[in-house]
This record gives sequence, C-alpha cells and structure tokens, in this order.
Amino acid sequence: MGRCPSWMEQPPEQLWKEHGGGCADGIWRLGSCYLLIMAWMTVTCAAQGTDPRKPGLSPAPRQPQPSSEGAWTHWGGWSTCSSTCGDGASFRTRRCIRFPEEQPCRGKPRQYRACDLHECPAGSVPFRAIQCALYNGRSVLGSQTPYQWVPFHGAPNLCDLNCLAVGHNFYYTFGRVLDGTRCSPELRDLCISGQCLKVGCDGTLGSEAQADACGVCNGRNETCLFVQQVFRAAFPTSGD
Repeated sequence: MGRCPSWMEQPPEQLWKEHGGGCADGIWRLGSCYLLIMAWMTVTCAAQGTDPRKPGLSPAPRQPQPSSEGAWTHWGGWSTCSSTCGDGASFRTRRCIRFPEEQPCRGKPRQYRACDLHECPAGSVPFRAIQCALYNGRSVLGSQTPYQWVPFHGAPNLCDLNCLAVGHNFYYTFGRVLDGTRCSPELRDLCISGQCLKVGCDGTLGSEAQADACGVCNGRNETCLFVQQVFRAAFPTSGD
C-alpha cells in the first residue's frame, strides 16, 4: 500500500494556503480544521499501514503470539467400582474445551482411583483367576485339546492375562486383564489399560502422593509429636 499524501507533511499554515477554503478564517478555526483533517487521515492511513504523523514510516509487523491452551471442564462423577469386594477401581473423566488455534490441554482426560472395599469372603476366587477361568475348555496354538486355565504370575508383563494350562508346562496370554486387577498377589498396585499403576496415599492410581514420617498424605513432617522421656529401672541384685 502507498503512504499517505505528501501534503499531510506540510505545516498548518502552508496546508491552509494551498488547500484551505473549507474552514473559516482565523487561526483558531484553522487549528480546528487541521486537527479534524489529521484525525480523519490518521484513521484512513492506519488502515493502509502508514502513519501520517511519521511520514514514510510503517508500523513494525506484529510478532506472532504463542497460542494459548484450551481449558479443562470440571471433573465428572466417579464411576461404579469394577468389583464389589477386594480390589477394584473407578474412574472419572473431563473434557478439553479449545478453539482450533489453541493448543491441547495439558494433563489427562481420565483419572482412576482405587475403591475402598471390604475384603472378599474367605474362599472367594481371586479376580484374575475368574478371568482365566472364562477360557476353560478353550484350545490354543492349533491344538484340539481343551485346557483348564489358572493364573500364571511369572510372565514379564504383569497386566497381561497370562494363564497356565493345568497339567501342562506352558502358559498362554489372553490379552489384557480387566481394569482394577492386582498387578501381582504381593502388590497393592492395580492394572489400568494394560499398565501397572501405583496407588498413592490419596487413593489415586498413578499418583506420586506419599505419606510423610508423621503419616500425613503429602505432609511435610510438621505434625509429628516427639516424646522424650528418661527411663530408669532398678536392676535386681545377684541372688534375688
């Protein structure tokens, strides 16, 4: 785009002599008329990318601003637990609301927590064993022999449904275990989407929250009660 007309660079007196006639005589009238023209030309020239007050200079190009991130909605309610006793997990979700030019939200749209359930009755079949038993009578590896299946805990991936063929020396992997299954009998950690997640002290799976020395979740060891006492005891004499 071209710059503003060169006559805008002239002082008011010269402008009045060459282009006057539209305003009444008198210096005050002249000043008002000039200011009115300048205001109009400022708006017009700004749209053209030039500045009438600084002839020949164009404004610096706008630097691209880093796009902002979207915003998460509030967390929804917790789902029902994956089990009715023993180990289990529930989840809740949220959505990322953003415009096309915005970056995705940081964080995860789904959160899991361990259910606070009572222990299953004595003699109950473990959750992983129930999942293996669903494949009883199933033949694998091209064999026509139906097998009975029990959990196998020696496989590398703790969250695969690894089942041992009863009476045989091999195991078979039937995909992943269901969410809320213990990673192993010795661990309190639970499997979620094929990954073994630790249970933080806040009950959230995958959380790094830990209890401090005072037993407070995410505490700073500031609530412990230190007790210092001197104990004296009379030792029995010999012969007593």
